[in-house]
Parts: sequence; C-alpha cells; structure tokens
Amino acid sequence: MKLLRNFVLLSIFILLTANYTSAQVSKGGSPLSFLRTVKTSIHTVFMGRVDVPSMIAEDEVESSKGIPLRFGAPFEVNYNMNNSGTWETLGDGSRIWRLRIESEGAYSINLVYRNFWMPPGARFYIYNENQSMVIGAFTEDNNKEFEQFATGPVKGDVTILEYVEPVGTEVQGVISIERVVHAYRNLFDRHFLKDGDDFGNSGSCNNNVNCPVGDDWQDDKRAVAMILTSGGFRLCTGALVNNVQEDFTPYFLTANHCLGGQATWLFMFNYESPNCNNIDGPTWMTTSGSVLRATNANSDFALLELLEMPPDSYSVYYAGWSNINSASTSSIGIHHPNGDIKKISFDNNPPSSANYGGGTGGSHWRINAWDDGTTEPGSSGSPLFDQNHRITGQLHGGTASCSQPSAPDYYGKFSQSWSYGTNSFTRLSDWLDPENTGATTLDGLDPLGVSFTADTTHGNIPLDVQFTGSSLYDVLNWTWEFGDGDSSFIQHPFHSYTTPGVFDVTLSAETAEDTRERTQSNYIIALADTLKGIDANITPNQTHEIIIYARNNVPINKFKIPISYSGDIDLDFDSFSTAGCRTSYFEEQGSIHTDTYVKQITFELTASYSGTSPELEAGYGPIIKFYFTTNSITPGDSVIVDISGYSSYNPTFNGSLLIYTPDITSPVLSYNSCCTGIRGNADNDPLDAINVADLTFLVNFVFKGGDYYECEEEANVDGFDIVNIADLVYLVNYVFKGGFPPPACP
Repeated sequence: MKLLRNFVLLSIFILLTANYTSAQVSKGGSPLSFLRTVKTSIHTVFMGRVDVPSMIAEDEVESSKGIPLRFGAPFEVNYNMNNSGTWETLGDGSRIWRLRIESEGAYSINLVYRNFWMPPGARFYIYNENQSMVIGAFTEDNNKEFEQFATGPVKGDVTILEYVEPVGTEVQGVISIERVVHAYRNLFDRHFLKDGDDFGNSGSCNNNVNCPVGDDWQDDKRAVAMILTSGGFRLCTGALVNNVQEDFTPYFLTANHCLGGQATWLFMFNYESPNCNNIDGPTWMTTSGSVLRATNANSDFALLELLEMPPDSYSVYYAGWSNINSASTSSIGIHHPNGDIKKISFDNNPPSSANYGGGTGGSHWRINAWDDGTTEPGSSGSPLFDQNHRITGQLHGGTASCSQPSAPDYYGKFSQSWSYGTNSFTRLSDWLDPENTGATTLDGLDPLGVSFTADTTHGNIPLDVQFTGSSLYDVLNWTWEFGDGDSSFIQHPFHSYTTPGVFDVTLSAETAEDTRERTQSNYIIALADTLKGIDANITPNQTHEIIIYARNNVPINKFKIPISYSGDIDLDFDSFSTAGCRTSYFEEQGSIHTDTYVKQITFELTASYSGTSPELEAGYGPIIKFYFTTNSITPGDSVIVDISGYSSYNPTFNGSLLIYTPDITSPVLSYNSCCTGIRGNADNDPLDAINVADLTFLVNFVFKGGDYYECEEEANVDGFDIVNIADLVYLVNYVFKGGFPPPACP
C-alpha cells in the first residue's frame, strides 16, 4: 500500500456512453421488470448514516500505515429472499423477487453475499433506480462451491436486486446479503474533458499504459488487473502469472497486506484507455472470487487462484517471472494508482536490495527514484517487471508520488517469495513449479498465442479503426480479415469501415511451427442509424399523423422515443399506433412518462418480454405513428415535435449487441396558409375563381354532409369562427347581390 497522506478522490467504474454495463462473467440481457408490467411497490431497506468527514480523517491516518486504499463504508446486514424483498408470481407462472436498497448520499453501492446459488434457468440482475446501469445476468454458471459471491459497484444511492426463476424450478435460488458497501468517495466522478485532468485521480506524472512509452509492454499489461478487496471496500492491483506446466491455471500474484475477504474479491481486467489520451476504459471484464494458495509477510506476497477463468474475450495474459536474486538493469511497474485507468512507470537504473522501509537486508527491491511515472495508493500488489518482461516483485509500499519523484518504493522480492518458509502455504515454488524442475525464469504465455485490440469498436460511418496485433512468437506473416470483405497483411493496420453493419474480425499469425488465430465476433459495429420524423404542413382544428422512421444496423429489442411538442402551434396529443409499422409485432407498447402540462411524453416499444418474439432485424421504415390535434393557429406558425430527448429521457436503441443513441431528425410542423387573394374559393378551384360552384360546395357541406373543404381559410368566407351558414349567406350576397367582397386571406 502506498504511503501517501494527501491522496485525491478515488474513481473506478464508469459508464461508457450512458449505456448499460455488465460486470463479472455474466450473461447480459435486460431485467424482466424492464420488459413487463410488474408491481411498482417493492420492499425497501435503508442503510444508516455514514460520517464521511470521520472516515476521510481515518483514511489519512491509514495511508501512513500501509493499509489498502478505502473507498466505501461497509454495513453488516442479513437480507435474504425469506426476510426481505417482494415476491410476485407473473401471468406465465414464473416468479420474480426484488429488493430495493437505499443508502442516502452514496455515490455507488456494491454487495457481498453470505450465500449465493442460482438454480438452472434463473437469472439475477442488479441495477440503479433510473436503470442507466445494469450488471448481470448472473446464472448457475456463477455458482461457487462455498456459495459466496460479490457484485461490483452500481452508480447511485439506490440499488435494486431482481431475481427471476422460470416455471417448474424445483429448488428456489439463494441470495443472502451480508454486506452493503456505501461508496463515500465518488467512483463515477472523472472530470470529463477538463484540460489537464486525467480520467480518475492519479497524479499527472503517470503514463497511460497505451501511450507510446508502453508500446513494448502490450502483452504484459494484459496480465494486470485492479482488485476490489477486503470485503468490497478497498483497492489493490495484481497480475496473472504463468506456471512451469503452462496449463493456464489462473494464479494471481498480489500483496499480502491486501488480503482479507478474498473469497469475494472482484478482479477487473483491461481497465485502460484505448490510447494515450485520457479516455475511460471498459469496466465489465471482471471475475469474482479466489482461493488463497500461498502468502507470507516477509516479502509481502500473496498467491491466489481465481475461481472464474477469464474468458477468451478478456484476452488476458499470463506474465512471466524470474526467481533469480539479482538486480535487473531496469524496472517497469504496471498498476492502477488511485483506482485510475492502467498506468506504467519506468526506472532506468538497477534497484537496490533492501528490507521494507529501508536498511540493509534482502527481502525487497528498492526503487530509489522513478524516472518516468510513479505509484500511489491503489498500486499495492502491482507487479515489478525486469527488462526481460519477467516479474521480479510486487509492490509493498513506499513514499513515491508525483510531488516526491525522488522518494523510494519497495517491492517484495519474487526470489524471496519463491522458497521462503517450510511448506506450500508460505512459498511460490510449490504452485508455480509443482514438479520441482528447478526453473529460474519463465516467459509469459498468451492462451491463444495471438491477440489484438482496436482503439474503438463502434461508432458512425465512416468509422476509422486502428488495430494493434501482437504475438509471443516470431511471426512470418500477419493476416487480418476485417469482416467487410477487406483484409490486411501488416501487424498494425488502419481500416475505415464505410458500410454500416456488424463485423467479426480475425487475426492469423503464421509462425515457423503453425498458424495461430484469434477471432472476435461482433467486434466492430459501424452505424448509420437514425430516428427521423417527416416535416408536415398542417391546418387548424384537424388531427394530423406524424410518422417516426428508424434505420437500425443492429438488431433492436427496445426503442425509447421521447417527444416534446410545445411551440407556436398548440398541439394536443391524441394517440399512437404501430399498425403498418415494423414494430407492429412488438409485445409491449406504451408510454413510460407523460406530462401534459409541459407537453412531454416518452414511449417504449419492446419486442419481447422473455425472448418469445425476435429482435427487429436491421432495416429502415416506420416504427410508430403519433396523432396530434391542432387548435386555432396563425399562418406562419410552426412547432418542432422534438424527439431528441428531455430531462432523463433520451432516445435509445436497445439491442443484444449494443445500446446507443442514433442520429436524430425532429419533424417540423408548419402552418402555411392555403388561401390566396380573398376568401371564398371553397371548392379549391385551381384558378381561384369565386362563383356559384363555391356556393354549391358550401350548401352540400353545411346542409347535406358533403365533401370536407381542403382549405378552411377559403371556406370560412366571413373570417369568423367556424365554417357555417353565415359563410354561405355572405357568399350569396357577394355573388348575386353585389355585396362586399370577402376579407383578404390571412
């Protein structure tokens, strides 16, 4: 743990683009309550008061004692599906259980579970009150032998738990919460787009790992992960490490002083900016739970084994190591200072052998001064690499910071941890070299031998993407297939997607021995998606149809369409319809918010409650029709039926691949008078003649239910109120008796 008295506020998890995010190894999807009508009233439990000034004062003291960085206040509780929450049986016989947890003033809430078990077919989600952040679904695949579990922070001071079990479930699931963590430090405050500010709160001297200085460390960085430790309210860093058998056992090296509650730790991989700019990284690539295999305080190491294997989509790396007690020529640290996106630091000189805190001894490597970058609270447990890309230690502590560039840091020696103590619980060798081969060094290992990243994975066309390929092996030939018919044969190609669609990307690396290939499905999503209304000319006292069209290039399960319709023209909303629209088969259609006073309403159209109806395929066409009535209006008036959003209601396309906001074109309704010259051309004669034909038209309309006039201003001969017998009398006087001509058109 870094020794730093005045550290800045912690930031970790953040939403990309105001879209849902999913954490841990989960199945995705949407909670059932988002798709179906369920009870609006559910049981709420309230947490106690958090004395934030006192906790921050305690943190100042802890920072000088090597205690891992704290961001939340834990409440010990006993909430389960029998003593808390609200059960509801739905029309199809499935059951839903929900619990609302409120902790006033919390920036986020995360949970630790005493018991957690999901039966086959059950799904469990957690989300915040405005549904902008969702994690899950968690299923039977997340069950552990010891039945403990933890879930990551969810933004806001209200968290809602939702469990759904299908009809025929033989044994009810188990959800028993033992700890609610109230984040008193703002995990979501990242000072977006402020000049000179980093995303997160690490010092400005830190280097993003994807800056040019990190180009040679793109494999090693994939081993490093940020950890939510100590029952979910402290932070450390660590790394996956290779073993001599190279069997991909997920051993994870961190610091002894980070230990506590490791059965429910969360490990977040690839939390980094995609480039050197301060762009926030993904927060969903996490695993939950670990078992302690070995530890000792002498070199402050801890070796864990993850309970969830990181999937291929995480593209992790198993770092190499050296157990030789010899100083490297240079040192490199990769870490998450203050919970920030991944950083990299460099010392161009050999480290010194020392004991922790100073003095002679041999348990630690001392970095006398960093040449580029530093470490901070939250960096604890992070790996120290030598010039050969092998771990030589993990961070114990120190006083280095951006403001103290010459202050030292101390890393527990890998060589000391290798054979320290008398049994397998105190040393690394039994786990990383179980057959006692005598290995002294081991290089890192990529599960597939080839990997790639992109600086962006979705956006509007033309979508420019810089790809980066990497391999542990000597590659003879690189082959890229971008999914749109184009290919490349260099290691780091640039490609522009000019056609909208969803594309798989494949990288093949040919070596002297074989060809290794990695494919990431649905990796690039190039959009040209729109939500558009058509401009229209309207007339007074009529009902008008406004059609909204959508162009989607990915499958969509739900549309959210907010409308605001106040302006010069007084509109009254009448109704909506999807008849004849692409969404006519959608199972749920209706408004989720209405305010007639300010003339705002939001509609949601959902294809399926539970997968019984397919998502709307890519295409273009009408998705909804709105009907408005106009009242008295003046020629030249107009109103925008604004579909760009209001308050917290934003236009959204929600599909299994992506949740996003399309390009918006709001329709303009205008009243341009159809009347020319003077009034009286009731039959809409193209020559604008006023004669007996107009009298005949009005007689039929007023007395015989004849055709409706096309232009009210022409038929309203006297210019008063509505078209009636008075207009007929006025026109008779004008045509046959030499009366006054009708008033001029407006």
